[in-house]
Amino acid sequence: MEFDPSEEMDNEKAHSIIRDIVAGGEIITSKHAKKRMQERGYSMHDVEHILLRGKITSKERKDTTQSWAYTIKGDDLEGEEGGVVTVIISRQACVV
Repeated sequence: MEFDPSEEMDNEKAHSIIRDIVAGGEIITSKHAKKRMQERGYSMHDVEHILLRGKITSKERKDTTQSWAYTIKGDDLEGEEGGVVTVIISRQACVV
């Protein structure tokens, strides 16, 4: 089955795909995310930790890219609450 990022899916299915991507796919880090990571003192390990163990708290359709952005909130590696916004672009890749 082909993946279509424009199709809305329930949070459970989206988070399952995101976890699979963290486990063995490609996480693409945008310039905006790199800037925010630096401001917050996040490493890529913090981002992955939140993506794996956090909860999707919201999703928003991005009309410019015809895709869905998922906000995942959870604790970073130091136990501080944080959040990551990600867009699934294929079954093997997402952009943060």
